[in-house]
Amino acid sequence: MYDRVIYENETYQWRVTVNVFHDVEYFHLRKYILDFDEKWIPIKEGVCFPLDLNNITELFTALVEILSLAESKAVIAKHFNEILQDTYQE
Repeated sequence: MYDRVIYENETYQWRVTVNVFHDVEYFHLRKYILDFDEKWIPIKEGVCFPLDLNNITELFTALVEILSLAESKAVIAKHFNEILQDTYQE
């Protein structure tokens, strides 16, 4: 139903996928590795939970908070980088 690579290097990748199993939709964040035929295959490393409005709302909220923190750090570093360097070098 849905499959998106969110991180990749030479040996593995992380994917977000959605699929249906026994009439239940599931959200997966799973690590994939290259097999001997150079095809990406999922491994046990990752998480899976039912895809419902509450679970996805909580996941979305967490991602928005993480993005906000990352944006805040970037703004702080941009405007106060010199002060931060001086403070942490002592």
